[in-house]
Formats: sequence, C-alpha cells, structure tokens
Amino acid sequence: MREKRVYRQRALWAGAVVLAVAGAARAGSLPSVSSGARPGPDVLYAPAPAAPQLENRNPRFTAPPLLVSGQEAYVAGEYLYQDFLYDDYGSDTDGQGANGLSPRVGDITYPTNTVRYGGNAADLVELRIAVAPDSVAYRITLNTLLEADSTIVVIAFDTDHNAATGALTLPRDPGAPFPGTDEAITVWGTGAEHTRFPVVGLPVTTPLTDLITDLEANQITVIVPRTISNPSGTWRATVAAGLYDPMTGGWLRPQQSASATTPGGAGLLDPTPCGIFNLAFRFGEAVMHCQNPPDTIHCDVPPDTKQAVSIRNKTPTDFAHDIDFDKLDMGVTESTVPATGLQIRLFPSRLDLGEGRGDIPQEPDFGTFPQYHGQLQPYSLYIPSTYSPGTPAGLTLNLHSLGEHYWQYHGATIVQQIGEARGNLVATALGRGPDGWCIHEAEYDAFEMWNDVAAHFNLDADRMASSGYSMGGYCTYRLPTLYPDLFGKAFTQMGPPGDGIWVPPAPPTAGIETLTNLWLENARNIPYLNVAASSDELVPIAGPRAQNLGAPEQGIRGFDQLGYRFRFLVFSPSDHLAQAINGYNYPFSTGFLDTASVDRNPPHVTFASVPASDDASRGLVHDHAYWVSEVRLKSTAGGSTPAKGVIDALSHAFGMGDPPSTPGTTAGSVPPFTYTEANRTWGAAPAIPAENRVDLTLRNLASARLDMARASLDPAHALTLAVDADTDAVLELDGGFPACSRVVRDGTVVGPPLTVPGGILLDVAAGTHTYVIACTSAFDLRRLVLTRRGPGSDRLMLRAFMPSTLAALGLPGADVTVKLGNSGGSFFMATVPAARLVPNAAGTMLRFRDPSGTLAGGITGLSIGGRRQVTLRVRGDNLNLAGAAPGAFDAEVDVGSFEFTRAGNLRARGTRLVFP
Repeated sequence: MREKRVYRQRALWAGAVVLAVAGAARAGSLPSVSSGARPGPDVLYAPAPAAPQLENRNPRFTAPPLLVSGQEAYVAGEYLYQDFLYDDYGSDTDGQGANGLSPRVGDITYPTNTVRYGGNAADLVELRIAVAPDSVAYRITLNTLLEADSTIVVIAFDTDHNAATGALTLPRDPGAPFPGTDEAITVWGTGAEHTRFPVVGLPVTTPLTDLITDLEANQITVIVPRTISNPSGTWRATVAAGLYDPMTGGWLRPQQSASATTPGGAGLLDPTPCGIFNLAFRFGEAVMHCQNPPDTIHCDVPPDTKQAVSIRNKTPTDFAHDIDFDKLDMGVTESTVPATGLQIRLFPSRLDLGEGRGDIPQEPDFGTFPQYHGQLQPYSLYIPSTYSPGTPAGLTLNLHSLGEHYWQYHGATIVQQIGEARGNLVATALGRGPDGWCIHEAEYDAFEMWNDVAAHFNLDADRMASSGYSMGGYCTYRLPTLYPDLFGKAFTQMGPPGDGIWVPPAPPTAGIETLTNLWLENARNIPYLNVAASSDELVPIAGPRAQNLGAPEQGIRGFDQLGYRFRFLVFSPSDHLAQAINGYNYPFSTGFLDTASVDRNPPHVTFASVPASDDASRGLVHDHAYWVSEVRLKSTAGGSTPAKGVIDALSHAFGMGDPPSTPGTTAGSVPPFTYTEANRTWGAAPAIPAENRVDLTLRNLASARLDMARASLDPAHALTLAVDADTDAVLELDGGFPACSRVVRDGTVVGPPLTVPGGILLDVAAGTHTYVIACTSAFDLRRLVLTRRGPGSDRLMLRAFMPSTLAALGLPGADVTVKLGNSGGSFFMATVPAARLVPNAAGTMLRFRDPSGTLAGGITGLSIGGRRQVTLRVRGDNLNLAGAAPGAFDAEVDVGSFEFTRAGNLRARGTRLVFP
C-alpha cells in the first residue's frame, strides 16, 4: 500500500472523511453456526475494508456510491454516474470486435512505463457533480492514479442541445471532434481549466485553482465557481478520459506500438487513433442489455463493445447524456439501479495487490495472473424477478470459464434455469483474471464477492449452490469440496477435475495438487450434477469419467465408488463449446438444484485435508467442515500425490445410519443433443439406536477438533468414541465435560483427560480402540429406603443413576459392590459377583436375582444398565440394618475399579429411613 499523497492547488478541505463503503452483511445473509468453526474462510465474514476510492473526503459529497456499473442517480443535490471497471481500451482499430473469450474490443495499449500508468490510468470509475449556490463541484474517480498528471479528463457540455453551435474541436484536442460543445472543463491532476465557446468571438479559457488530486483515493476534484460556469436546466455532457501529455499539455495519441511514453495499438481500420481510452454514460452497452434471451452471442461481450466503435469512428458524443441541474438544485433523489434483473456490481477488496492491470492478454495467452490488481473488483449479479428485500433468497455461484469473464452467462438460458426459476440470485466473479482457476487470489475473490452480495441483499444462507462451465466447472468441483459445509448442491458443465487437462493416470497439466479427486471424500453431503461432452477436445472425457465413475484399476475412486449422490451426463454429439453455443441450456438443472439446502450438522462427516490446496497467506486454509475442525496431518511429506489426512466421523446421537446407496442409469435429450446418464441415489437413512457415541476413522492425522454440541453428543454423560487410527493422534473435544470425567480405554481407566478452554484433549493410540469418557466419582442417588423390622428381617431398596455406560464400567465382567455407612461405621456391604450378572438380549442391561439372598450378602435383586447412562436398582431382604440411623450417611457403589460416592441425610418415617 503506497502512502497517501494529495496534490493541492489550495488548502485541503476541512471536515471529517465520510465513508461510503459496503457495510456489514445483513443478519442471516451469511452462514452461522451455534458453536465451533464457521463454514468457509474468514474472508467470507470479514468486515468491509477501508476503500479510499469509495470515500467522500470532501464534505460537498455525501451520497454513498452506487456500486453498480452503467447506472446513474440523483441524490439530494448530487449526481452520480458509475462506470465499468477495466474497460479503458480505446479504439477498435482492427475491426475484429470481440467474442466470449475477449476481455476487450478496443485495441489501444498503455505505455510500457507501468510505474506511471499501471496499464490502467484512464479507467473512469465514477463521475460526481454536487451543486451549491456559489459553485459546482466535479469529482472524477479513477481506477488507477499513480502519478498526479498521468491522466486527462474532459467534461464537454452542449448547453443548448444544438450540435451546430459551440465548438467542434476542444482546445486540448484528443483527436476526435466534440460537436456542439459550448463549455468544457478539462482536468489533468496538476491543473484544470474551464473553456467557454461563445457564439461570437474566441474561446475564453479560465484556470480553475480550486483543485485537489488525491493519489490515495484516485480522485480528482475541482470546484467551479458559478461566476465562471453556471449550469441550469438540462445540459448535455460528454465525458472522456485519456493520458496526459506533459510535453504538450494535451492528450497522448496512440502509435502503432507502445513505448515508455506513448500508447500503442494503431491498426488498419484506425491508423491514427484518438487519445480517448474511456467514455462515460454508456448505459446502452450490450453487456447490460439482452433483447431476446437466450442471446449469449450478443450479450457475452466486453463492456467496451460500443465504446470501442465510437472511439474508432471519432464520435465520442455518441455517449452524450443529459445532466438535469434543476433536479440537482431541487435535491431530487432517483436512481436507475434496477431492483431485479442484471447488475454489474463492484466491491472493494481486502487484498493489496497494488494498482492497475497486468499485460493485456492476447489469445491464446491469457496474460499474467492476477491480471486485475486494483482494490475495486467487478462481478455480475442476476436478481430474480421474485426477489423482495423482506424475504431471504438463495444464492448460486455461476463461475466463469477459462478465458472468460464475469459477463460470460449474460443472456444465457442457464441463468433463467438456475436463477429465475428457483428464485435465486446468481453471481459470477471476475476472479482477478480469465485464468485464476479459483485458486489463490481467484478463490479469495469468489468469497469477497459472496460477502458483498450478502452485504447488499437478503440471502438465505442455508440455500446455497455452485455452478460453472469449463474452468467454472473445475471451480465447482473445487470450492464445494474444500468448503463442503457452505453448499447444498453443485452443478458442473464440461468441468475438468484438475487445473488443466487430466487424463489419468497422468496428473493434471497444472499440477497434481490441483486435483479435486484427492479430496473428493468431502462431497459426502453434497449431491453433484456433472455434464460432460462426448468429444471434448479441451476437457477429455477420461478425466470427468474417472471423477464420477472412478478408475479402480488406477487407484482412483469417483463418486460412484464412494457411494455418494451424483448424476453424470455425457452429451452427444458435443465438443467443448457446443453446449455454450446452444445457450447453456440444461432444463433438468432447475429440479436438481431445487432449494440446495445446506445441512451444517450432518450425522456423518468425512473430511480430507490436503495442505497443498491451501493458501495460508490469504487465510484460505481448508482444515474444517461441519462439526470437525483444525484437522492437522501427522506427516506432511507427499510422494507422487500431496500429503493428505482424513477423518471420518459418524455420530450415533442422531439415531440415523448411512442411507442406502443405489446405482442407476438412464438417458435423455436436450435438443440438439442426446445424453446418457449414470447416477447414484440415496434412500431414507435407517434408524439406529440413539447413543452418546461417535465412530472415528483417522488416517495420517496428528490432531483434529470435534464440536460435541453440533454432533448432538452430550459431554455431561458417558461418551463413547470408537476409534480406528493408523497413528497416534490428539482429539480436542469441545463441550462441557464434568470435572469428574475419566478416560477409559478398552475397559481400563487411563486417568483424567487434559482440560483446555472449552473442552478436553483426548490422546488416542494407533489401532482400534474404544474410549469412554465418563464421570467416575459422584452418582445420582434418587431413592434409598431402609425398612427396619428387626435383625434378620430388614429390607433395602436403592435406585440411582450413574453418568457412564456399561462398556465404560467394564461391564459385563466386573463385580458390583454396594456400601452404606454413617458416623458409626458401615451398616451394609454386599457384592454381586461378575459371573452372576446376566445380560439381556440387547446387551443393554445386566440382572441378578436370588430370592434367598444367600449368594450376594443379602441382595435379592439387582439390575444395572441403560443406553445413555446407567440406571442401578438394588433390593435386599432379610438384612440386619441395626447400624442405620436418621441423619448423615454415605453411599458407595463400586463397579470393578470404579468408585461412585454420594452423601446425604436419612429421614425417619415410622419404621423406615428414607432418602431424600
């Protein structure tokens, strides 16, 4: 981040800085959990960053920014126009126009001096006008402003709407006529002037001294006294931006090739391009207007499509637009920002990558990545016609292809199918460039976009899906499997499972660490719909087939081998782009995605951690999902594949087992294509006994953390962990475990667990072991009745609860001893031998019965058992309880090596002593 610099021609305005950045996410618009790790990366929940370009540093400007490109508003005395980002390419000098893989139609390139120009210095972000009785303030915000005098901007006014009056040529001529210009305001960072073109006589130019150029905010603000220019009524304005020529005081004109001091890009259709790079007021750009969807051919075009032609034709006033100064004077508030339909939005990023843009890509080379460096980043958002701010709506990410951009799906049928038909907002990120593969900055960008949507719209965070074509399909294999607790369903089209081409057994061309099949286990709770092409020249069918159907002979497990829910459709005849040309038409996608409900706390969690997929420097660490978090590997040394650790956890507390998984096949058609389909579906989950138990399989794990509450487990009662681990590990169990807790491993008391804030640590040994964490001191004595009829005729009845389980107590296989005493000493003690305890058919209860009372010291009946805790009932007859007396007493129950104690007071009731 460079330090703040402000070029002044007079004193800086006083007054507080007014922030106008995106606010915090609406309540409920982002995922939330009751405890444990939040789903996804921290950036998804991060507060909006400071964004100088969106700040109102002059008190003349107070309205928040529109943040929607190609729109305007009047807000209580201010006029705002929001332009498109990264649309500063000037003239279409070769006449080739653009297709879906083009970032631009214009062909003008910046001077090679990136320190001064950053490849982006004439990119208009916003124009503002604010009126006052004595002056009018104009503010120009640029995407990149590295040096104060790098950029020149003109605001040309046709005050009488008559092209025949005024001037044709500006005094600082960009090389294109501005017919009808009656007044012009020209600024270049270190200077500004106003020029009037009277009906009779020479132009009158007046320097404007009230100028501030803020290099931190990339803003140039000039105040024009009404004694110099006094707009009223409706003035027609044309606004153009280019590069300032410090030698001539005019506009730099592009040559055939760029140099350090001149732009390049002149071509056959425009051998002498004008110096205009960017024009304002482009409300009619094709990227925003799709007349007859599906219309991807005309809508999947860059935002400079019409601009580039007008600049080539030297007709910048094609985009002249009326500014109503009467509305400004009256304080009218109105906006063109649509409530539904398409918005091209921008947000401030938390990443500091500097300013400007990398080298302009030339097909098939997509240029450097990340390509778009600035803090402000664009994205496309479709808002369904049914959206109402009072009702939360679902969100679907629709991520773009390799070489594509945020406008890829404009006018596409798929947006209607996965958005409008489902009442979902549909968002497409730029991803910092055409080839980010949702990795590093591109992954970060997707979540910043999601954060921004949540800040401005009412989202149902529990209805979330991901979709994407080609590279966007890879993103949809990647993001939901790395962050499975964020998504309900996923839909890929022509998506490769790895970055680049994956033809097993070879790794993906961009590296094995990008292969999503490495952590495909994570998709247990996310159904996938995957469409491939029979003759895909860019994504060979072998890769998607292995991802879906597996390749067991090569050690590859797909959705099918994992038993997960998926649909794998192969369209024929189809190459890679045929389905795109057909409008991205997938009628079955609406029903498949449906509500895309997210289950944040499923009974069964499988999570594979592959640190090679992380970007820790940006907080993109894939180590948690659902109620499992902080997954750490034992060995981080990889081999032919990156190091990987896996935890599989099934909580019995939900009372649900794994649903049956059934394979299937079918076929269908989406003209002009037919398709075959292989799939797996799940039946209803079977009921299993609800127990305070979790089954764990750990592979190459050093540690992991489990949230007891979200796993529906109760730490206050005996907790069983059946663990199969290939190495020693440590489990951190979050929950309110009683201080009396002890760890029992395979029936042997290990000792108390190590307590940590919010829970305990459990050391688990390699191998298959059963751990029980239970309280082994106090127990809940519910009832004790001693009936005294005389020596040899007394009776005893005891009922108690013990916070443990039979397995934790080593039962069956342990003796049970009951002791009662007071200050006079012991007045009852009897033991039921282990061999006399008989289990029931379910193994949940042990019973002893001896009417004679001779086998166990007078105990005639005893039962002990239960599922979540142990209930103990004891009956004794023909006893001698002469030592029992009203007042304090102690009760003790010993089960094997466990000792449970309880103190209380006996009360006399006739011939009986009772507690409580």
